[in-house]
Amino acid sequence: MKVLFFDATQDWIHVSATILSSEKPGESIYEFKEYCPKESSFRLVEEIQKALQSTGWGKPDRIFVLTGPGSFTGIRITVTTARNLSQLWQIPCLGMDTIEAYCKYFSQTKNKKSTFVCLDGKQKKHYFGHLTEGNYSGTFDWTSAKIEEYLKNLQKEDVCFVYSGETNVQFYKEMIKIEETLPESMPILETKKDTILRADLKTSNYSLLLPNYIRGTYLETNTA
Repeated sequence: MKVLFFDATQDWIHVSATILSSEKPGESIYEFKEYCPKESSFRLVEEIQKALQSTGWGKPDRIFVLTGPGSFTGIRITVTTARNLSQLWQIPCLGMDTIEAYCKYFSQTKNKKSTFVCLDGKQKKHYFGHLTEGNYSGTFDWTSAKIEEYLKNLQKEDVCFVYSGETNVQFYKEMIKIEETLPESMPILETKKDTILRADLKTSNYSLLLPNYIRGTYLETNTA
């Protein structure tokens, strides 16, 4: 099954083309990721076109995107693009919380018991969540002080802490600046493989894909 993945919810653009199968591990046949703040409005569609041209796909079988939280503009562009392409191609589209996706990616690739993700949310706040022994905490919009207070009560052995931008959160174990180690799509897609393979237009159509702004109002679009 041909899966088009993209994410522009943060200060980077990520586009990939992957073959997923229930019988064997997925195969990544195209991957683009680049730190490029404030360029999603004109570059995301361009990079998707490059992916399709490189693979020779007329269209994929599924679309999978990250839905936020993150940049308001980036989320809007990511979700709107996914919905438009899903409607145009008449294929299912699915989404996943950005913080949860990054937690699962770094948990797998770093082989840690716990992974904490703290992304710069501007306005002196951060989008925060953690994955501990396979259980996701949920996504929060918190100040540095609240995150530090929360971390005091958690076990911090065999963990990594992933962040973007600048953070005042003090953490004494491994710290990873995500701009310097942008995630790949395959580990994220593998966590949702069964759902992706089973998706159909009734349960995963463009009108059901919603942005995760946390601070803002959900994107209003005409789905009639």
